[in-house]
Parts: sequence; C-alpha cells; structure tokens
Amino acid sequence: MKRAILVNFHLYTPWGKEFYSPILDFFLQQMKKYEEEYDHLYLLDSNWEIEPEKIKDMKASIIRTNPSMRYYDCFKQVLPQIKEDLVLFMDNDMVV
Repeated sequence: MKRAILVNFHLYTPWGKEFYSPILDFFLQQMKKYEEEYDHLYLLDSNWEIEPEKIKDMKASIIRTNPSMRYYDCFKQVLPQIKEDLVLFMDNDMVV
C-alpha cells in the first residue's frame, strides 16, 4: 500500500511571509529525515508560493490551492488527485 501525506500551507496575511518561512524550512528538513515513512508528500500551497527547488530532492509535489478556501475544503478538493492508498492529513506547524 502506498502512503501519502497532505499538508496545507496557508498564508493568512499578504505581508510577513519572511516570518513564516522558517516554518516551511523546518518542516521540510524534518520530512526529509523521515522519507522512508511515506511514499509521497503533497504540499497544498495557498499563497505561500513555495519554490519548487525547495523540494527538488524529495518525494514531494506542490499543489496550488485557492487562498479563499478553508483547510478542509482544500483537502477535499485535492483528494481525488491523490493516487496513494493511505493518506495522512497534517497541519503545517506540526513538528515531526
């Protein structure tokens, strides 16, 4: 069975992105350490503008989502695109 992780990265404000950047960097660093635990990581990007080079050596994809959608609506929208059998839904500020 294939395992996927879906994580919402929603930037709530149009300013201050530099203050949120460490959250993404730390999260990705942790997920790299545990790559054997999942088959694919999906980053749902809502105004974060995650740069593809940040995940170039990872089993990961960036899916752009509508910034006006709520977290669970984003999950619901992208779930049909997920091909893995098992899915873990995570918040972006979760520490692994």
